[in-house]
Amino acid sequence: MALQAKIKMIPGRKAGITSVPVYSAPQKTSATFIVGAPVKLSSGNLVAVTTANDASSDMTYIHASSTSTVLGISLGKAVSGDTHALPVARFMEGVEFIGNLIHDTASSAKVSKVGSTVYFGQDKSSDTHWGWTLSGHGTSPATYVNGRITGLVDPASTVNGRVLVSIVKGGLLSAF
Repeated sequence: MALQAKIKMIPGRKAGITSVPVYSAPQKTSATFIVGAPVKLSSGNLVAVTTANDASSDMTYIHASSTSTVLGISLGKAVSGDTHALPVARFMEGVEFIGNLIHDTASSAKVSKVGSTVYFGQDKSSDTHWGWTLSGHGTSPATYVNGRITGLVDPASTVNGRVLVSIVKGGLLSAF
């Protein structure tokens, strides 16, 4: 497996607001996660979300049980033993995120059209950063964090190309 996700997940574009809505909370003392990682609150502290591996692929997803509790992506790096407040870009209406398209088979990590459904994932064997994948978790993919491609940053059909995604299910949007 070659490394696939090339950039950290970042906020990309927003509509109807003047800035990216950022939430800030202290990290849990034992927490370790990178910039661009999905996070949630536990007793008022930021922690990494619970993940689920898909037995039929090498992909890791935010566990379905964390879909409604994920706040968004961390904009800071958690360091074990620290309790500093870290900013989080929220998964909420009007905010879109840029990330690489990934897949457990690199040649399948390409898209040619806006409007495709993608899932928030990570290749468990090789990726450092989270990205967007066209394949959902083998069991009930609709219950996992997902979104719709609203724009292509790189040309269509680019392997591991960057895409702009609007969250459809996850965090504050889980009730819809």
